[in-house]
Amino acid sequence: MSYIVIETFGGAEYAIIVTDEEGNNLVFDTLEEAQDEADECQGGLVVEID
Repeated sequence: MSYIVIETFGGAEYAIIVTDEEGNNLVFDTLEEAQDEADECQGGLVVEID
């Protein structure tokens, strides 16, 4: 499985996928890595993707 992190600060209408410095979506191989990133966000949410 892969995981992405969505930052939901300000409500669902402002939700964005967390990206790197170049604007590419960050995709994590482990839940632990994704959760670590989500913990650094304001309203971070981990989503499992196939």
